[in-house]
Amino acid sequence: MKIPSREELERNKVHLEWLNIHGEWKRFDSFYDFATAVRYGTNRYLSTGTAHRIVDKKGRIIELFD
Repeated sequence: MKIPSREELERNKVHLEWLNIHGEWKRFDSFYDFATAVRYGTNRYLSTGTAHRIVDKKGRIIELFD
């Protein structure tokens, strides 16, 4: 099994954010595995009922849960 380099990990890093009551996106957590981020984001959205999104390090929206 090949261990990914630090550069590879940083390239794949995504952030899970949630929308607060003031309409501001707040960072909740960071992930190096996209599948884990989607699973975690889906569970958080279903349990809280608030909008969540996954963004990359440039701030581009990859996935939106609302």
